[in-house]
Amino acid sequence: MKLPFLACLVSCCAFGFASQLHAGTKAIGAGETLQLQEDLVLAGDDVLEIKGTADRPCTLIGNQHRIRSDAKWTGSLKIAHCTIQKLGEPAKRAGNGQITGPGAAAFDLKATGKGGIVIEHCTFDACAAIHLQNDDVSTASFRNNTVLESSVVAITKNIENSGPAFVARGNSKERKLFQGNFIPRGKIVFQAPNWLIGGDRDADSNLLIGWRIGIEAHGDGSVVRGNYFHLRMPINAEFPHWSQVSVFTTGKNVIGEHNVIRDGEWIVRFVEGEFRYNIISDIIDHDLMQTGSYGRIHHNLFLAGVSDSRQGSMSACIAVVYPPKNPGEGIEVFNNVFDGGGRLDVPGIEVAPKGFVKSVRNNVFFNFAHKEKYYKLPQAMIRTIWNDEPTEEKPARLGYADYNLFHNPGVKAPRNYLLSVAGKVERQDAGFGKHDIPVGGAKDAQADPKFKGPIEKFPFSNDDIRARKVTISQILAAYREAYTPADGSPLIGAGDPADGEGNFIGAIGAGKNPPHDRFGHFGK
Repeated sequence: MKLPFLACLVSCCAFGFASQLHAGTKAIGAGETLQLQEDLVLAGDDVLEIKGTADRPCTLIGNQHRIRSDAKWTGSLKIAHCTIQKLGEPAKRAGNGQITGPGAAAFDLKATGKGGIVIEHCTFDACAAIHLQNDDVSTASFRNNTVLESSVVAITKNIENSGPAFVARGNSKERKLFQGNFIPRGKIVFQAPNWLIGGDRDADSNLLIGWRIGIEAHGDGSVVRGNYFHLRMPINAEFPHWSQVSVFTTGKNVIGEHNVIRDGEWIVRFVEGEFRYNIISDIIDHDLMQTGSYGRIHHNLFLAGVSDSRQGSMSACIAVVYPPKNPGEGIEVFNNVFDGGGRLDVPGIEVAPKGFVKSVRNNVFFNFAHKEKYYKLPQAMIRTIWNDEPTEEKPARLGYADYNLFHNPGVKAPRNYLLSVAGKVERQDAGFGKHDIPVGGAKDAQADPKFKGPIEKFPFSNDDIRARKVTISQILAAYREAYTPADGSPLIGAGDPADGEGNFIGAIGAGKNPPHDRFGHFGK
C-alpha cells in the first residue's frame, strides 16, 4: 500500500512542520528530517523540495522505502544538502546469502512535460540505485553527490545478478547534467540523449572507484568528459572470479574525451563514436579496448601500466571483433601511443575476419615484449585476431596504414604488419608503410620515439584523488608531459600532412586536434 503524497508527507515528517506546506508545494526546511513509512509517490504537478544548506543539512530516512512517480508526473523534485539513508531496497539474496539481483531503486522518477529533477550536494548512505526518466522537455541535474561504500546496489562476481548505480532514460533532448559525483559500486548508464557526464572543470569530474564501476552512454549528443574510472576486482572467498567486466562503453553519437580509465578485463568495450584524449591503463585481462569496425580512436594513451589487483592473460591493445555495419565504413585509429610496458606479448591492433580498420596512422607502438608466436600464428604488432587460422597471404583488413612508428627493443624478430592494404606493397606504396619511421627503411624497421619519460606505474593514490587533492587535469598533464616527444625525437612534424601541417606522430604534439589545445583551460 502507498500513502497519498500529502498524507505520506504529513505522517512521516519528524518535526511536525506540515502546517507550513500548501497545496502543490511540499517543502522540507533546512535542518529538518523527513522519515518515510511507505513509498512517497509524486503525481500530477506535485512538487517536493528538501532545502538543506551546507550549514544546516537535511536528513531523509527511507526505511527501505523509495521515492517514485507515476507515468504522467509534470512537477519537480529538488533535494540539496541532504543525508539520504536507507532509501530503496537492498539487493535480493538467496537463502545462502548470495546476491541474486537488485532490489527496488531508491529514486524511480519519470518526469514529463516541463518537469525537473535536481539532486545536488547529497550523501547516500545504504541506499539503492537511482533511476531517472526524462521525457518531453523535462530536465535533470545530479551533481556533487557522494555515494558511500554502504551502498546496497547489487554487485556479484556474475554480471547477470549485478545492477547499475544510476540509470537515465527518456526522450528529452534538453541538456542534463551528471557532474562532480563519487560512485563506489556499480555502473552509471545513460540511455537518453544530451547528457553531460563530467565537464570542463576539475570540480565537474565524476570519480568512480570500486566494484563493477564504469559507464555505458548511448544517448545521442551525450559527452563523457574529464572523469576518473578505477575498477576494483578483489579475489577472495566471496569473489573467486569475475565475469564480463568492462569499464567504458559509448554509442555512435557520443563523445568520450579526457578521461582516465584504469583496470579491468575489457577496459574499454565498444565505442562507436569519438574516443579521444583519454588514458587507458593498468590492464588485468583481455583487451585495453575491444570494439567493432566503427568509431574514431585518436590522441589516446593506451598503456600496459601495472595493475595493483592482479595480472591475467591478454588478447590485444585494440581488438576489432565485428565487421562494419555498412560498406565503406571502418574504424580509424590515429595519433595514439601504445606502450607495452616491457611486458605485453600482445598485438597493438588485431582484426577479426570481416573486420576492417579504415585507417591506422600517426601511432607509436612502443616497448612490447613479443615472443615468436602468439597462439597459432607468428606474433606481430598489427595482425589477425588471436584465434584466426593461418593464411599464406597477409589478409587485407586495412584501408590505410602509414606514418606509424614501431620501437620494441626487447623483441628478437619484430614484425610490424601481418595485415595488408589491398592493392599496395608494404613500405613501397603511400598508404602502406611508405612513410613509417624511419622513412625509406626496411620492412619491420624500428626507431626510438624519444619520449620525455614514459610512466611505468600510476603515480597518484586513490585516496588523494577521492579527496580531490589530485585532480584529473593534473593526472592528464603528468602523462601528457611524459609522452611528449623530447628534443630530437623523430615524431616531431613527421605525421600525415593530411592531419595538419607539422602534425606529430603520437598522442601529444602539433596537428589539427592536439589534446592540450582542447583542454588547456581544464581545472581553471
